Amino acid sequence: MYHIFIPYLAKGAQGNELGYAVAGWRKHFKEEFHITVIGDWHPVVVTGDDISFIECPQVLDPGPENYRPHIDHVHKFRKALKAWSGIDGFIYACDDMYAVNDFDIHDVCVIKKLADDIRGNANSSNGWQRDAFRTQARLLSEGYPVVNYVCHLPVYYELDKLLAIWDWYDCDHVSYIVEDLYFNTFFPRRLAAWVKAADNHFRLHICHRTPTGIIREEMARKIWISNSPDGWSAELAALLEEHYHYYL
Repeated sequence: MYHIFIPYLAKGAQGNELGYAVAGWRKHFKEEFHITVIGDWHPVVVTGDDISFIECPQVLDPGPENYRPHIDHVHKFRKALKAWSGIDGFIYACDDMYAVNDFDIHDVCVIKKLADDIRGNANSSNGWQRDAFRTQARLLSEGYPVVNYVCHLPVYYELDKLLAIWDWYDCDHVSYIVEDLYFNTFFPRRLAAWVKAADNHFRLHICHRTPTGIIREEMARKIWISNSPDGWSAELAALLEEHYHYYL
């Protein structure tokens, strides 16, 4: 059985994102699985035996030098792993990743890249940009590549490798982009699938208001749809409601 861990922060969610994400796993993931939502309460956590909930408030502000969500995710995952001791890995997913076609664990485990380099800015007001710079600098100092693996898609982590990353880079106290540390450290010579390629079938990432016709067309040939905050819209919600009608 595959474990799916979804960290959830209610104040950061838009609409019924988590409900759609769970419906996507139920409708399209062709493996035995269990979903664990870690963080804030949402009604979806009582909708079946295939889902459970672990209450875990967001960590206190770790200071201006750190990006709070990254440290919070490590904290939430460590708490979930205490509840599921003995597993050898898990799938990390977010509440704004919606499966719209069938897939299996092999599709999840394909290593995917967004770009051939990590681009950040140490002086940015954006915490993600500061962490990108820090992550790139640390990888370079260790002699590793700096490929950008953050595709906003589900990621499978082998537990022994992930625990080593957290400890090696002190991710409980110093914020990094863990996906980039993990794949550049342990899979430095893999040829990854490029999710921006024209024939990419893995994802449509919506980062701005997108016409319904385009979304519907892409839903026919992608496994996942994901969105940024600016990509969320009533039109997207309506399409997901239609697609997941019997799973909501």
